[in-house]
Amino acid sequence: MKKLLIILSLILGLTAMESRTNMALATPGAAGFPDVVEGDKLRFGSMIVELFGIRAPKPGMICRAGSVEFQCGAAAAQALDRIIENYAIKCQQVSNVQLFPMLTECQMGQSDLNRLILRAGWAMVDMVSCDTHPACPTYLRDQQFAKDNKKGIWMGTPPSELVALASKPTAIDIQNEDDATKRKDAAKDAVKPHIFEAPIQVDLASEMEKANAPDRTLLSFLDVAF
Repeated sequence: MKKLLIILSLILGLTAMESRTNMALATPGAAGFPDVVEGDKLRFGSMIVELFGIRAPKPGMICRAGSVEFQCGAAAAQALDRIIENYAIKCQQVSNVQLFPMLTECQMGQSDLNRLILRAGWAMVDMVSCDTHPACPTYLRDQQFAKDNKKGIWMGTPPSELVALASKPTAIDIQNEDDATKRKDAAKDAVKPHIFEAPIQVDLASEMEKANAPDRTLLSFLDVAF
């Protein structure tokens, strides 16, 4: 009986150690009932997470639907608030490149939160990260669904700033950036002060006169001596 108790205690100890190890190796993230910061950002207490794979309108961005303009950054945040209302959200970190806010993929029950936002039309697929995102084809279909049904930002014209943020840089964009950097460097060089040295002038006649002049020190010595 004593041996059995010893074996059971060892098994329980090993199980506890394994559990602690798994917790230590678990992917960082957050879970609970978050507050909405922006259309693609959530706050869990003091931690802010950003949804990886999509771009929502930022505060101050303007959307246009015909002749009507509206603040689509605020509208996107309100839409996300309605989507997650009274639902628990679970987020897991997906990138170590950006930690503040933490880049995460979030689930609402069994649903990918990105898909719900995209289908509602309040975000665009981030084509910068789409190459490495396994859900990219699905996200693009969700975005097309919102465009076809004129939902959210697709009721009219999305803000050009958002389109630029979500677009993948092209070779032309990279070249333009390089050219802009070169122009900045050239401008810096142009404003640097230039030091001009005056040309060296030599008066040969004066130099010859000095060379042939008697040594006044010697003359003074001779006058005193005699």
